Amino acid sequence: MGDWEQLVRLCATWIGSAWSWDARFGMVASTFEAAQEPAARASAMLAFPRGWTASSIDKAPAELVAIATKTGGLRAGQRLLGGDRGLYGLWWPWGGGDKVTLRIGLVQGEATELRAIFGC
Repeated sequence: MGDWEQLVRLCATWIGSAWSWDARFGMVASTFEAAQEPAARASAMLAFPRGWTASSIDKAPAELVAIATKTGGLRAGQRLLGGDRGLYGLWWPWGGGDKVTLRIGLVQGEATELRAIFGC
């Protein structure tokens, strides 16, 4: 995967729970309280300078549209985040609105180094 300095910075500034492996989607995941959303967004933007919602997903690269479709599509409040070198994130608020989960994955390739960076 190479040098992922932006992910290391995201980890260093992250305010959510410890990162864990989400085997359902093959991604690392962390949850935070909705009140912490501004700080979480600032951290996430270190690795994900681009993002799409349900109303703008048609403007995303085709491989990211495929990811959104594969993971159930985007609902209100959810975002698909795009980073460099095939890195993507799923920003999913919980149904009750009190928490949000950020999942991070790779479009292609093994997640071994990704898991090592996030410690899971």
